[in-house]
Amino acid sequence: MRIKPVPEKLKPENLNRATIAYYNLRQVHGDMPHRIPRGPSPDLPDEQARMIRESREAMRGRRVLEVASGTGSASREIAVTAVSVTGVEIASNMLSIAKESDNPSNVSYLAGDAFDLESIASGERFDGGFASGFMHTCPSSRYLEFLDGFHGRLEKGSTVFMRSSRPTSPDAVSRLFRVEGHADQFMTRQLSDGSEYVMVENDPTEDELRRIFEPLSKNLMVHIGNYWWWIRYELP
Repeated sequence: MRIKPVPEKLKPENLNRATIAYYNLRQVHGDMPHRIPRGPSPDLPDEQARMIRESREAMRGRRVLEVASGTGSASREIAVTAVSVTGVEIASNMLSIAKESDNPSNVSYLAGDAFDLESIASGERFDGGFASGFMHTCPSSRYLEFLDGFHGRLEKGSTVFMRSSRPTSPDAVSRLFRVEGHADQFMTRQLSDGSEYVMVENDPTEDELRRIFEPLSKNLMVHIGNYWWWIRYELP
């Protein structure tokens, strides 16, 4: 893993802009094809199926607030068991795709920032919280800021389920780097038009997740797989 000097790109405000721009333009251009093939991954389908199954069970019967809902693929997965799912997304192209997709009647999407949820659906009450593929792009310095705002929109006793992919493929590993004095891990990502983006790409251990979430929750469950990690907990 490479260690690079701190460039302008790693300032928090620039990382945030780059992350939004990447996910927005990804819907237009698509990712650059992988330079290094992943190779055989026979256990990937079973792990993904388990993650989806546990996501649905956690959100069963819940009125769910989902942050960084993207194109809505995970929203539609959990809508199978949830009472309702309200997805919040800041990237306009992703939001448009989500809204134009074949969504069940209990799913809706709103434009908004995961770090500024106070005014989102302000008249609604939620007893389920969900995030798929957000925490790995969140700078560690903003974890508590995000969680304070997210938990603040959820009722006491709410169930929360978070999941993120892990950068374990050979191609992903080749694009990871760290910067001396920085707590986060970073990754370069390229779109097929040749544009390049530097983003946070954290891959927390079980101990790190427990240090973050145990003081804020009860009945915390942590799973670290080969391709994803996920957690489930309740708000006290």
